[in-house]
Amino acid sequence: MTTWRFDLNDEYSRKLEEAAAVRRLSVPDYIRYKLFGEMTIFSVDEVIKRIQAGDFEGREFTIPDVFSDEEWSHISKGSAGVLGKNFNAYIMEHPSLGIRFIADKTIKRRAVYTYIIN
Repeated sequence: MTTWRFDLNDEYSRKLEEAAAVRRLSVPDYIRYKLFGEMTIFSVDEVIKRIQAGDFEGREFTIPDVFSDEEWSHISKGSAGVLGKNFNAYIMEHPSLGIRFIADKTIKRRAVYTYIIN
């Protein structure tokens, strides 16, 4: 895999991070989206869509549970961490979704959630 590096001043770095946050994507995923039109399945929007369409109501689950084992094997630990952080922040800001973080509980060191349809 090729690694590209470029430098941004504080202003452009902030703009890039804010633009990625608006799309609820990691910065690398946002750059791929902007350059190539590529949308990853590992996005906050996709996780929410799968939770709402799946069999998660009333069950405890972690983010990897909404993906198949095959799909989840394609995400790096770093990207998984960013996805988890962004997902948690989004659902905390949008309680009307019915997705709740269960504090003080983990499964395999992962955050645990539940989904209750309002």
